[in-house]
Amino acid sequence: MPHANLGGAVVGKTLRASDKSLLAFGDWHGLPVVIKALRTDEEFWQTRFIHEIRLYQAFAENPPPIRVPRLVHTDGCGVLIVEHVPGGPVDVERYPERPLSAATLDAVLDTVTAFARWTPPPGVLAPVFDYPGRVERYHRAGFFDADDRAALHVLLDAAPPPGQVGHGDPLPANLLLSEAGGCVLLDFEFTGLFLPGFDLAMLHTLLADTPGAQDAVDALVGEAGIAVPFLINQAMVLSRELRLHTELDAGEFREKRLALLRPQWDAFHARLHAHRRRPRRARP
Repeated sequence: MPHANLGGAVVGKTLRASDKSLLAFGDWHGLPVVIKALRTDEEFWQTRFIHEIRLYQAFAENPPPIRVPRLVHTDGCGVLIVEHVPGGPVDVERYPERPLSAATLDAVLDTVTAFARWTPPPGVLAPVFDYPGRVERYHRAGFFDADDRAALHVLLDAAPPPGQVGHGDPLPANLLLSEAGGCVLLDFEFTGLFLPGFDLAMLHTLLADTPGAQDAVDALVGEAGIAVPFLINQAMVLSRELRLHTELDAGEFREKRLALLRPQWDAFHARLHAHRRRPRRARP
């Protein structure tokens, strides 16, 4: 980063380097920090990076009801420096092979549900994607058949516009268990507005190998009265996960992941069409 505006920060150990970005530990006037720098001129990732910067600025203006790293410095477009929060990720894998402890699971679920209650400053967040458009895309790709497509459109027609704050990418690696206790959200590139329960739908899928995790998510969904939007979000999450993993090269890893996803897809599919067949109350 020879020409980057680091605001006086000194780069230390590199944590991750790719064509997209560089992530490193550093020091800012004696404060341990994490330095993130954009390394691509692709418009999509430039937009995502600036969006994440704006989120950290919004956190400083209107703090969320959870712990997030404090913004230290940014140049507004290609450099983001935040405090280093000591701790470790829930897991480094997308699908943890070791079950989460009950305490960790509680911390993760408490964190994402609390973050959903954040009220951001006006104009900071927008819907992340077009739900009806996503249904059409995955129908054309063969993941939703005609009956699935029709059932989802019926649910979407009755749903309100996406309006709940969601992290958008609550992977285990983006959930930090701090040394001081509690769970800290990281990486806000895909944070935006969703139908209620999007982050819960992701965790329901990713934590399938943790005993009790899906039951705990289902209980939260029931308590919040968001069964229908959660079902729609499951359609979004599971279809994407199936696409990502069916596109992998044939082999043991691909089959292992698909073996985890297919039963979840079948269970979702059954719920979707059971809901469709449910008798509707006559209007007065």
